[in-house]
Amino acid sequence: MSINTRKRWKYRKTKEVCKMKRVTRKILIIFILMMSYVVISIICGNKEFVAFAVNQTVSTDINSVNSNQYPQIKEMLQTLKDQHPNWNFKILYTDIEWNDAIANEYVGHGGFPRNLVTAENSRYAGDWICKVCGKEQRYDNGKFHCASEEAIAYMIDPRNSANYSDIFQFMQLSYADYNIQEVRTMVAGTFLDNESYIRTIMEVSKKYNVNIYYIIARIIQEQGKNGSTLSNGKGYNGQYAGYYNVFNIKAKGNKKEEIILKGLEYAQSQGWDSVEKSIVGGAEVIVNDYIGKGQNTLYFQKFDVENSDENLYWHQYMQNILAAQNEGQLLRKALKKIGKVDENYTFIIPVYKNMPNSASPRPSTTSSYIPTTDLVKINVNKTLSLRSNAGKSSSKVGTLYKDEIVTRMAKASIKVDGTYWDYVMKSDGTKGYAARETYENEDAYKLYLVPVNQETPSEPDKPDNVTQNDKVKIDDSNHTIIAIPNATIDDLKSVMGSNVVVKNASGEVVNGKLATGYTVNDTNKISVLGDISGDGEITPSDYMRVKNHIMNKNKIEDIALTSADVNKDGKITPADYMTIKNFIMNKNKIEL
Repeated sequence: MSINTRKRWKYRKTKEVCKMKRVTRKILIIFILMMSYVVISIICGNKEFVAFAVNQTVSTDINSVNSNQYPQIKEMLQTLKDQHPNWNFKILYTDIEWNDAIANEYVGHGGFPRNLVTAENSRYAGDWICKVCGKEQRYDNGKFHCASEEAIAYMIDPRNSANYSDIFQFMQLSYADYNIQEVRTMVAGTFLDNESYIRTIMEVSKKYNVNIYYIIARIIQEQGKNGSTLSNGKGYNGQYAGYYNVFNIKAKGNKKEEIILKGLEYAQSQGWDSVEKSIVGGAEVIVNDYIGKGQNTLYFQKFDVENSDENLYWHQYMQNILAAQNEGQLLRKALKKIGKVDENYTFIIPVYKNMPNSASPRPSTTSSYIPTTDLVKINVNKTLSLRSNAGKSSSKVGTLYKDEIVTRMAKASIKVDGTYWDYVMKSDGTKGYAARETYENEDAYKLYLVPVNQETPSEPDKPDNVTQNDKVKIDDSNHTIIAIPNATIDDLKSVMGSNVVVKNASGEVVNGKLATGYTVNDTNKISVLGDISGDGEITPSDYMRVKNHIMNKNKIEDIALTSADVNKDGKITPADYMTIKNFIMNKNKIEL
């Protein structure tokens, strides 16, 4: 081989080696990126998981509505369709339990209630008023009471509004054809009867693809026909003169002065120094913050049960429980005035799981309604910790303050770390476990979670037939043994004694680690929290089983249901999924 040939061969070999190195490097980079994505997905979760918290679907076929699951809905909508053939209906299957919806709306007592009812109309007295806050406590400049649980149920039940008078609170707020004369007719006799204002409203309607009649109805609903301090440009008490806020954006508070000043302050911050600028800016806020996030009906802006933004309940435009209904009625009357009430409109009707067999009754103005939601007042000197799971060692997820009122979602029946831990929800939606009572090692008894309207704290209920240590719990009444991950037969014997025989699903006697589905003395079944598959290990396959159960892809059955409910709230929810996921990643413990 000549020198030149050897050089060429060596050059080709070097070139091939470099090429192989470059390919290897690329493969390595791709692999690292893929693994990074997996790790990030595990740590942060993914969009699919967030979305499946509730698996909402929409149907345009009202005939497909199951009348056994959603009583009266189909019949009511068919009646409206027969009377108004151009109207179209969509069904939003919220995948929300009826009682959960009510509980999440019935919050904020003493602070910022999610729902208020007018205090200036005798038609909304009696059972319309929250029994926790009472008639004496008022909100929003003294003009409103906190709304009762019964009032919430009545107003949120779509069957009470599936009629000609109230249906327009469900109207989809997308753009609709109009002419300028119709707009002029609609604003006639109001402070909006101004050619410059009309042109501005027409422009924002087209720009943001939003129904022009809704924009007009919303402004009139917020300001009244003659306008208000927030729309007359005069300011308030010598402040903010020359600024306008026709949609009342950010105008919130419990006193008149606070509400007005906050609204005008926001208008100044946005540069809304004309009615026209206020119309444009306010419409942009509503479209971006509400309609663009799936809250494209008046009902959804009042009751945030549409989950496009993956944030149920807490993003609501108004506190007034009657606002969506009133604004819908105003919209219908305006459309009737211009002869367009029977046009081609689409109405989105939400339905809930386990709705009552008949529409929720209208609250009485005289009788004494007793709330069914379990509300408790925090009875501590200063604060009480809210934890991720039952037990002193669980991570802190929030703070409960003296005299704060919270919703008790589940009441514990067994002690952990010497006390009962109830599952509660704060007004801001934070959920966790709180100690109900004094710990066993403390001398003086004290109830930390006092039922609202209960004058004398009672001794907590003592469960029967339950024995446990920190790893296993035996409930003889239910023939069930619940264990934490990695609990062993020795842990079980420390509670039950040495005369214990544990068998697997095949009937074979086993030793070592406990697993879901094992039996003890041919009597009690074992549930290991987090072990859905029954192999005694907590792996990604377990949390995927929980996820599939929630998404109705593959239901968990029998004793494995107990294992899946790792937070022990009586339900299988995304919280259980995340608890198992975080356990695998050593981010939290699973405890009894």
